[in-house]
Amino acid sequence: MKATQSKRPKLHRLVPWWRQRMAIGLAVVMLLLFSGTALAAEVVQGDPYILPRGEVVSDDLYVTGSEVIIDGTVEGDLVVAAGYVEINGVVMGDLLAAGGAVVITGVVQDDVRAAGGGVILSGSVGDDFFGAAGGGWPGMAAIPAMATMQIQDRSIPQGLQVAAGATIGGDAYVAGGQGTVAGSVGRDLNAAMGILTFGGRVAGDANLNAESLTVQESALVQGELRYSTGRDTVIPEGAAASIEQRPLDRDTAAVSRNPVRGFFFWLWRTTLALAGYLLVGWLLWAFAPRQLTGPAAILEERPVEAGIIGLLIAVAVLPVAAALTFLAVIFWGWFPGAVIMLTFIFGLAALVWLLSPVITGLWVGRKLAQATGVVEGDLPSLLLGILVIVLVGRLLTVIPCIGDLAFQLIYLASFALAVGSWFLARRNPAQPPALLPAPVAPAV
Repeated sequence: MKATQSKRPKLHRLVPWWRQRMAIGLAVVMLLLFSGTALAAEVVQGDPYILPRGEVVSDDLYVTGSEVIIDGTVEGDLVVAAGYVEINGVVMGDLLAAGGAVVITGVVQDDVRAAGGGVILSGSVGDDFFGAAGGGWPGMAAIPAMATMQIQDRSIPQGLQVAAGATIGGDAYVAGGQGTVAGSVGRDLNAAMGILTFGGRVAGDANLNAESLTVQESALVQGELRYSTGRDTVIPEGAAASIEQRPLDRDTAAVSRNPVRGFFFWLWRTTLALAGYLLVGWLLWAFAPRQLTGPAAILEERPVEAGIIGLLIAVAVLPVAAALTFLAVIFWGWFPGAVIMLTFIFGLAALVWLLSPVITGLWVGRKLAQATGVVEGDLPSLLLGILVIVLVGRLLTVIPCIGDLAFQLIYLASFALAVGSWFLARRNPAQPPALLPAPVAPAV
């Protein structure tokens, strides 16, 4: 007789709620970190780099070089930094471009973010357009001799130009010393320039701010036209459904119209900035010198690699911030979790951006010390490097053809080098040199 076995009921073990949320959160983090640009990106460097017509890059493309010309098709995003950038082909994702000149005659199906001494858009942008260019100092007339820039055998007009045949599907945000907006904008236009000529078509509202503003007969704003200018201007009849004039900020206008006051204001701000950077550099050297010597050693050996890695990390800030904010919402809610997390991430990024000349200063100072022999030792080299970076950036802000854009580009390069070198220094810390055995005295 077989013994009957009693069947035990199956027990379903309850999974703690925090494990379920942790699994969901980690899945989202992995999805954000390992999708899109972080997973499928092609990084290249060329002197020059040319993507011929008919060739297709099926991934995101990151390019650096003296000049970059895209005649083919990029199926993902395009991130490019070069002396001269020209887009004649098709970019199916976003375009992020920085250089001495950025010329877009082709098609970008998503957003465009472009910065350069001269930025020209004559092609089409599927969504939003963000453009920043040089071309003069607000409140000053453009210098005729510097109206164009010579980049190799090309003559590029300074400032930002949205040509008559250009189309922007979304919003447009443009800034610069001088420029022209003559194309069509699918939604709203926001422009802030020293000298601005507007003659385009805007489907939404237009906000125009310029020291000198010219509105052409061809201008047409289907929504409201709001403008502010420091000089008299005439708005053609029928240029907008409604028109509103707003006064310029009095302090800004007074500084731009009074060069003596503007010079002393610039000198005061430069003095304060130098004092602050030198103080922070000295304190960091006194209490945490390895945070400076490690990145400096990496920059001595691999400056290009550090810069590219720093740019990639900067691009990854947004998806990482989104992932961590999502986790904060899961565990602590929108307040205080999400608010504190966003404040911390973007505050940290802004702090690194602001203090990046301190991190790269030692490397720059060592290079200058080797070339000139004016100082000896790491601390004087650090202070010299900080002084040169900050002072050069501040001096460039008063040059008409470059303006504040060059200042921001210097900080962008310093930020990328600082972040990339710090990352490589943490990943591959410098090993102490091996100790050689002491020589043994021969026996007598």
